[in-house]
Amino acid sequence: MIYLFLIIILLFFIFVIYNKTRKNFVLCLMYHSVDSERGKGGIFVDEFEEHIKWIKDKKTFKMEELKGLNYILPQNSILITFDDGYKNNYTLAFPILKKYNMKATIFLNTKFIEKDEAYLNWDEIREMYKSGLIDFQLHTHSHQLTVKDIEVLAFYDNESSPYFKRESYNLFFEGNYDEKKDMEKLNGLPVFKLRSKISIPGYRLKKDFVEKYRNITEFQKNNKSEKEKKEFLNKLFKEKQKEFFDKVSEEEFRKIVEFEILENKKIIEENLGKTPDCLAYPWGHRYKGNREDIRKLGVDVFITTRKGVNSLKLNKNWIYRVSGDDFKSFDEFKNELTDGSSPYYRKLQKIFIKK
Repeated sequence: MIYLFLIIILLFFIFVIYNKTRKNFVLCLMYHSVDSERGKGGIFVDEFEEHIKWIKDKKTFKMEELKGLNYILPQNSILITFDDGYKNNYTLAFPILKKYNMKATIFLNTKFIEKDEAYLNWDEIREMYKSGLIDFQLHTHSHQLTVKDIEVLAFYDNESSPYFKRESYNLFFEGNYDEKKDMEKLNGLPVFKLRSKISIPGYRLKKDFVEKYRNITEFQKNNKSEKEKKEFLNKLFKEKQKEFFDKVSEEEFRKIVEFEILENKKIIEENLGKTPDCLAYPWGHRYKGNREDIRKLGVDVFITTRKGVNSLKLNKNWIYRVSGDDFKSFDEFKNELTDGSSPYYRKLQKIFIKK
């Protein structure tokens, strides 16, 4: 037993040293919106440039280059990614990436292109793609959500994230979200436990849900605290579930998944003349069925939002990412890149502590 203990201690310290500079791992950075002001929900543009300047000596690769490398990257590599395809990826992030000659991949929601001014248009996308620095891959067509559990967790209000409101909009209303006109339209509506539309066959709200809901809450609003209101609604929805919700069938779910990926893929192919084969799961919610169902639709690489680092030989089924949006300071960013914990490191920590 003493020998096993000593071996574990030795392995632990070897791994600490091995992991210290992260040369033997690959981080995949994840960003969304790059903002011209602080506190808007994404990363402030000056902070983004600090990040890119710090990693400018690392080797960067686009997702479309990975297959040619047999998914094996050299030491001192890093991957840079953006989800959704916001316009500021072009106006603010792209000039910085060009300045430092860094490659990146943007996972596009094609539904909003040319239809929502907060998103990229095809002229901007083509310019970035032709630069040789930016790749574009799959993030599903709409990035929409489904109700996982019929339980009211909170209510939309003026403090709710505009990004969350935009992508929750189609749960309740048809058409495209207009931030200027529709920001308050969701206020007072219930927030349920949600999942990506391609993750699970959840529940769909009835077409008259909002009208019925408004009538109920108008009657109740002067008599209920928020806690009492949630309890009342949860009881009501449980007792009269079929009046407010439809369960998405397995067949409907299969068609949704196929449409979201194939439409996403088709539109990128038509506009860029390339075949995307890397899917970043919307919201990081992975498909709960057999991954081979997705592979049959032409997806070869799967990217998550789950935090972690990757080995130099990438696992195509599960590329971990580190959110560049969430660092509280530049020092925290530097520490993560130089000696942050990897999943393997944490596993050894748990073994060591347990022993």
